[in-house]
Amino acid sequence: MEGEQNNMNKREQQRNDRRNQILLCSLDMIVSRGYESMKIRDIAKKLGISLGLFFNYFSSKEEVYKELIRIGMKGPDNVLNLDFEIESPIKTFENITEIIFNSLKSCSMTAKMFLLMSQAVNSEPTPESVKEMLKSFDAITPVLSIIEKGQQLGEIKAGNSTALAVAYWGAVQGIAESFALHPELPFPESSWITDILRA
Repeated sequence: MEGEQNNMNKREQQRNDRRNQILLCSLDMIVSRGYESMKIRDIAKKLGISLGLFFNYFSSKEEVYKELIRIGMKGPDNVLNLDFEIESPIKTFENITEIIFNSLKSCSMTAKMFLLMSQAVNSEPTPESVKEMLKSFDAITPVLSIIEKGQQLGEIKAGNSTALAVAYWGAVQGIAESFALHPELPFPESSWITDILRA
């Protein structure tokens, strides 16, 4: 019984690994070629799998794209839902930025996800189903209360909280995209980004 359970766990792990390989390969192709130029047969060839095996995991290239967008949309939530010391809003932003930058440096997929999300939002050929998903993507609103609390405490500069959130995320996005395209560039200090907000 135990051996049977181990075999089932191993098969499940292999299935998850293969699915992740397809997602990573697709991500690489989309950010380098664009969604329209990504071909399922190219993914299968690069991974050394049959088209039939690909379709065991995803019904179409649009389904792969949608799954990557789902992952990208969870990114800000995953960071913002961590248990930060909310007594100091500027410290919260320091922690968020540090986590994002560490992830950018240690995992090439993170930078590519930033690039993918930007392309999806701004690209004409993005499928309607993905555009519909992206309507609920909002990294600005969740940080407004932190900025406003920081302004009340004198930690975060005065000004329109939405504009400050746009400036913060715009800086993070720009750095992530630069790093995705040019990983050889020197990496800025995370404190330089929080200084955008600091009073």
